Amino acid sequence: MMMRGEEHIEGGSKIRSIILGLNDGLISTFTLLIGVAAATLSGGNSVIILTGLAAMVSGACSMGLGEYISSKSEYNYIKNEMKREKAEIELFPEEEKEEVREIFAQMGFKNQQLKTCVETITSDKEVWFNFLVKSELGLEVPEKPAIGAILTFISFSFGAFIPLFPYFLNLGLISLLISSILSFGMLFMVGMLKTKITGERPLKGAMEMVIIGIIAFIISYTVGLVLDQIIVA
Repeated sequence: MMMRGEEHIEGGSKIRSIILGLNDGLISTFTLLIGVAAATLSGGNSVIILTGLAAMVSGACSMGLGEYISSKSEYNYIKNEMKREKAEIELFPEEEKEEVREIFAQMGFKNQQLKTCVETITSDKEVWFNFLVKSELGLEVPEKPAIGAILTFISFSFGAFIPLFPYFLNLGLISLLISSILSFGMLFMVGMLKTKITGERPLKGAMEMVIIGIIAFIISYTVGLVLDQIIVA
């Protein structure tokens, strides 16, 4: 009889950091450049490039540091809870053993079966500790905060550079067009990548991202044109 294979995502927090960085870097820089391009493209690409570089660097630093601070807080909290749980097993073994018994009882285990499960788990303190951390506290061993911060920084920078680099070609409206095509293509890919975590249908997730990009494009370009008219006037 063949066993059904279950698919579980490993490194979910890493994927989340990558998607977060790519998405924010791409959309924030793309919409900013569209607005600036609509207002200044006729005067050359230097303003657009400088604006894009400034947005990429400041955004990547902000996102990376923000991810580090939030992850560090979560990391410290989880580590502190795990340390406390380990101390409780050493200091109050009977109370902690009763917690194991209650967990298995809630699962439907009774009588000798319940006793066997409790004795098996509590016979090894490391197994006992891991069981309570996951079943009682609902926690997982956290990853190093720096990992998420670095991934977010790199993915934001990469996402931001995609809509920016066509302007280095100095092709006027062609640069804007290339930037838009590349950005929408990357939004489509990010949308599909996102579904690895959300469980949505890949095409649905991809199209949602593209629609968001189109709305952002229209708003930013319109604002840029309005500002151009105001400035010229």
